[in-house]
Amino acid sequence: MGHQQLYWSHPRKFGQGSRSCRVCSNRHGLIRKYGLNMCRQCFRQYAKDIGFVKVRSANSSAIHHIIAEAAS
Repeated sequence: MGHQQLYWSHPRKFGQGSRSCRVCSNRHGLIRKYGLNMCRQCFRQYAKDIGFVKVRSANSSAIHHIIAEAAS
């Protein structure tokens, strides 16, 4: 058997080898939650466009303090 017949000949129906990023086809650092199927780099790039909002930031402790005061 030559190299061409053996190269990528194993079936990849499940496992890490079967999944890739829908944007860049990378196989490492894949985020599968909510059916995203994006690598972490592409997720950081497109998160705002998708609709994800970063909860923790520099001002988040002040915001949580204000919310806690309003609730009590």
